[in-house]
Amino acid sequence: MRVLTYWLARLGIWAAIAALLWWVVKWQDLISLIASFVLAWLVSYLALPGMRRQAAAQMDGWMTRSEKHIHEADAEEDAEIGAFTRDDRES
Repeated sequence: MRVLTYWLARLGIWAAIAALLWWVVKWQDLISLIASFVLAWLVSYLALPGMRRQAAAQMDGWMTRSEKHIHEADAEEDAEIGAFTRDDRES
């Protein structure tokens, strides 16, 4: 939920800056959308450090949980390889 909240906050910042450039500054061109993207990235980076850390921690948890079976399979495969090499040396 933290990731979704963080991205919605960033999207809101971008929409506000894009609207400001479009209607107030009268930059009605593609350059206004690009400029608003860059400005929104900068503002959100500076204004939302706590949300960014919480979202990163949540995503890290997701990645760890999703890769758990891979690490378990690696350990099992390493054990199998070790068993084969041990049997080969005894023969």
